[in-house]
Amino acid sequence: VVEADLGQLKFLMGIYENFDKAVRVSAAHSEIAARLREELDYLREGRAMDLYRAMLAAEPGVRVPEWRTELSTDKLLTMTWLDGAPMLDFKNASQKQRDTIAMNLFRAWYVPFYEYGIIHGDPHPGNYTVGKGDVINLLDFGCIRIFDASFVRGVIDLYRALERGDNALAVSAYETWGFRKLTKAHIETLNIWARFLYGPLLEDRARPIGELDGTGFYGRETAQRVHRRLREIGGVELPQAFVFMDRAALGLGSVFIHLRASLNWHRLFHELVQGFDEAALRRRQAAALAAQGLLR
Repeated sequence: VVEADLGQLKFLMGIYENFDKAVRVSAAHSEIAARLREELDYLREGRAMDLYRAMLAAEPGVRVPEWRTELSTDKLLTMTWLDGAPMLDFKNASQKQRDTIAMNLFRAWYVPFYEYGIIHGDPHPGNYTVGKGDVINLLDFGCIRIFDASFVRGVIDLYRALERGDNALAVSAYETWGFRKLTKAHIETLNIWARFLYGPLLEDRARPIGELDGTGFYGRETAQRVHRRLREIGGVELPQAFVFMDRAALGLGSVFIHLRASLNWHRLFHELVQGFDEAALRRRQAAALAAQGLLR
């Protein structure tokens, strides 16, 4: 059934590309297909759950369930129960409590990324709850994305490029992500999106992550502006590795907005990337994946 759906999706994406030349999405289809096929492998998901327990073991604000191997098969995944309430139940909590929940959620996603090059690819509200003490219960590990250490460096390099106005470093960062044949117009257009995503990280002050636009979505107006500009300049090929990283940023941003969280995102980010060492991340990632039998 999944293969049939992927075939239909590929057909529809082909129609889209013929109709709209702004974004070429063949690599995005490959990425979606790879992650969906992984979601069908429950033994792999169990190993990914154990991987996240290890990566987040030192995080007091995050809990991950235990994989019960004796009660699991390749068609059934069993894990320990974590008590918690839906995130949006806390929309009217105190500012302090909402900020704590947001900070814990931020670290649940980005500690694994900046320390191990691994991200939870599905920031759906059903995939986490809030437990006692405002701890985040992180659930559903069928969709995780493992990045090369160079991709993480590219994410940090783009931040530095925007901070310094360094276009050469921005080009290098985009190319590290997998963008190709970029013109000056491409860079200027991609930077519109990058400044939107990185904006909260560039300001050293407590602030909301952003706001919902007139359509009720986070980032839609900016995305439409970028889309129009890309169409005018001949389009761009969307890199495979970009898909779930972008999804995580937008999904989490929307949750932070609903929580009305106000944090110093700049300092949270700098705490994670201070002393970044690409070679050290590569070693940590390899060791963590090998320990769970997840080496690619």
